[in-house]
Amino acid sequence: MSDENRFAPPISGHRPIRRRGLLQTLQRSGPRRLTTVVASAGYGKTSLGQQWYEALSARGIACLWVALDQEHADQQQFLATLLEALEQVLPEDSRGLDAGSLPVASMLSILSTRLKRITRPLVLFLDDYHLAQNDATETLMAKLLADRSLDHLKLVLISRSPPRFPLSQLRLHGELKQITVADLGFSSDEAQEFFAERSLGLTPAQVEELNRRTEGWAVALQMVRLLVSEQPQADAVLSSFDGSNAEMGNYLSEQVFQQLPDDIQHFLLQTAALPAFSRELVTAIMDQPDVGAVMERLGQHALPITHLAGQGGFMRSHPVFNTFLKQMAARRGYDTLSPLRRAARWYERQGDCDQAVRHALSAGSADLAARIVETAGGWRRVYATTRGGTMLFQTISAHACEIDLERFPLTTLGLSVVSAKAGQLESANHYLAIAERAVGSLPAYAADLRVVKVLLSLYFDHFASAADLAALEDDLMRQEGLELIHRALALNMLSYNFLIRSDLERARHYGQLAIRTFRDGGADFGAMHLYTHVGQAAFFGGDVAEAENAYDRLIEEAQANIGAGSDLDAVGQVLKAELISMRGELAPAAERLAWALPHVERHDTWFDLLAAGFMAQQRVLRLSGDHVGAHGSIDRVRAAAKRRGFERLIRLVDGERCILFLCSGDVEQAVRAAESSGYGRVFIQSERLNALPVHLRGTTPALLWTRLYLALGQPGKAREALDWLLTHQQQKPHFLRSVELTLVSIRLLFAEGRVDEARSMLCDLATTTPLADYPASLSIEGAPFMETLRGLAADPAFPVVARQRLERCMLADAGPDLLVKGMASEIAIPGAALTDRERGVLDLLSAGLSNKEIGRRLHLSDNTIKFHLRNIFTKLNVSTRTAAVTTAREKGVLRR
Repeated sequence: MSDENRFAPPISGHRPIRRRGLLQTLQRSGPRRLTTVVASAGYGKTSLGQQWYEALSARGIACLWVALDQEHADQQQFLATLLEALEQVLPEDSRGLDAGSLPVASMLSILSTRLKRITRPLVLFLDDYHLAQNDATETLMAKLLADRSLDHLKLVLISRSPPRFPLSQLRLHGELKQITVADLGFSSDEAQEFFAERSLGLTPAQVEELNRRTEGWAVALQMVRLLVSEQPQADAVLSSFDGSNAEMGNYLSEQVFQQLPDDIQHFLLQTAALPAFSRELVTAIMDQPDVGAVMERLGQHALPITHLAGQGGFMRSHPVFNTFLKQMAARRGYDTLSPLRRAARWYERQGDCDQAVRHALSAGSADLAARIVETAGGWRRVYATTRGGTMLFQTISAHACEIDLERFPLTTLGLSVVSAKAGQLESANHYLAIAERAVGSLPAYAADLRVVKVLLSLYFDHFASAADLAALEDDLMRQEGLELIHRALALNMLSYNFLIRSDLERARHYGQLAIRTFRDGGADFGAMHLYTHVGQAAFFGGDVAEAENAYDRLIEEAQANIGAGSDLDAVGQVLKAELISMRGELAPAAERLAWALPHVERHDTWFDLLAAGFMAQQRVLRLSGDHVGAHGSIDRVRAAAKRRGFERLIRLVDGERCILFLCSGDVEQAVRAAESSGYGRVFIQSERLNALPVHLRGTTPALLWTRLYLALGQPGKAREALDWLLTHQQQKPHFLRSVELTLVSIRLLFAEGRVDEARSMLCDLATTTPLADYPASLSIEGAPFMETLRGLAADPAFPVVARQRLERCMLADAGPDLLVKGMASEIAIPGAALTDRERGVLDLLSAGLSNKEIGRRLHLSDNTIKFHLRNIFTKLNVSTRTAAVTTAREKGVLRR
């Protein structure tokens, strides 16, 4: 190498990947008094140093590069090389002194003197600093950095091990910049650039996955690039590449592992099976008395080990390095399972059930995992955290065949609960049967079995018996022995079962108690579920404000604690959609249902939630005039109900199809559908099928035939059906059902010519109920009936207050969103005809109006206009406003 190139970075044999992000970070901070680039072999430290050197030189900053090796561990050699390098930037009259034979102290003095003669900043890069690193050279470096007269000297140490001289003062004054393993990993864009050669044949997705698996480790990516270039089957290389790969293993062995002291090697092989480790953990599970001291020395070797932020000093090996260590441990005969089992017990003592179970299963000890869950509460773990313990039991279930489940009844009950929540009802029954056999000889667990069986009745869509509920209440009367989560779930089940019996006050009472009890037990996940019961009890009781507050709390907590788009978020959105659709806000309801209803159809749900979403969607579609979409919704939800085994939902859906035919004017088809789907005339006087308190939503045979007979012009038969229905109820129906019955009674009275009675009943309805919170309960009865109501209220004898309250309901009913067409259709059909509303939007669009201006003209919200435009674009097969207008003119669609 020529003298002028000797103290410059080596020339790379290939084009390096530009580390733009790291360089920008370094450029923003500028050269500090000390910058360290520390990582194990293969992280691209020297390449980064080269690029920063070039960037600084391009800005006119003086830079020197010194490549160190083992001979520089000698103080004299180290100082002599620094003095020689300094010749490149010294004034000519300061050069030429041969200091090689002087004592170290004199050489250091000369180096300091010469550095002081340099008047501009100088950045000195020391590559492979670890090769020269010892106590002597560390002392020299510390002296240079402590000399404040040398502040213009900026040092960059590129090393496999961090400096061991004091750094606190530099850090305190903002004069220290550290680049570590976490910083050096390739970003996604850098990895894509690294594999940009077409001949390699890797897709962006493959590169993305590879970069994720290797965490951007440059040498691992380079190894893959070499292997792929040599082998035509890229998929095979990618799927098998890890630390067990021969080439990668050889590199790690030679460049990383074999360079380590024996005790460090031993430690790494002992802990290879652990996903992560900390000093406290390894001290507890290892027999070595000096294991803590060994851990402290890990940092001296810049191994590919990452510190886990915010996890109590835990760290883990790089995945590729970890695979290599596991292979090496197996070859050398290390027992890797015992540390995992001991770690499982350590985590159990720390109260970390999830980690304890994962370590036990990794050790092949499924019974140990089940015992840990059993001791931690078994099925209660499903509810006992902020996010819930569903994943814990899913992990256990994958190993269920290895577990003697009858030894662990509480864990087995948890498997049953989680299976039911996932819609795997056969598995839920299987685990429940095993738990019942176990509890037969363990009476202490009888209360656990009772509450879980009532819970499962919710998912199986079976009514719990009165005796079951009485037993739960008896369990709650016990002052001792009932753990908080158990007590909370019992209250939960009582709340739900009173809800589905329309005993709304008791449902709300038990629901509020359950929320507080779950919170007291630290089970926010369990508490969140209760908002569904409390909210519905308020909704059906006529208290919209409390219902909306409950649903909003559910959505807010689910998104904060679990995540947007989670099961509980979807549940909250479905229930909120039911509420706001009843308020006449069709567009927002449709927007929520478009994603949330399909989600609950596929995930953790029960009858009431699907019924709420289905009825809300039917309301939106029917009020929007989209009867084709309403039939499509019926088909989809019925299929979901059949998959889940929800017979009640199938029946509800079939009844709503009859109603849909009826409101479409096809009375004969409605009659045929009723007779063929369990709603025939023979069921008009079935007490079980017409028990309104247990039918929170939908129609019943007697109610349906009251409507059908009215449509057929047979008010006498309609009266017979309605009177039987009203006189055979064991308790008062909920508020919304009462409103519906009142409106049907008004319709019937009017058909019978009893106008004064109809008017009086309407007056009572308008003045004594919060009807303005539920305006869609009026409009869903159809436009002709609405005109009938207006005619009744127009009578001079009709009280002014009642008329004003009714007019307010009518105004809310005629709100802008109520006229939206097809808002609940998830996808507009290309080529389909535009609706009248869409034509109106298109006319104003062609006049050059903005969305806001169109909304003001049509009294529609911005979101509604956007919805219409999206449908227009789809139907016209265009993607811009201009194209929509042009295409519409060509097709003759525009009115002007």
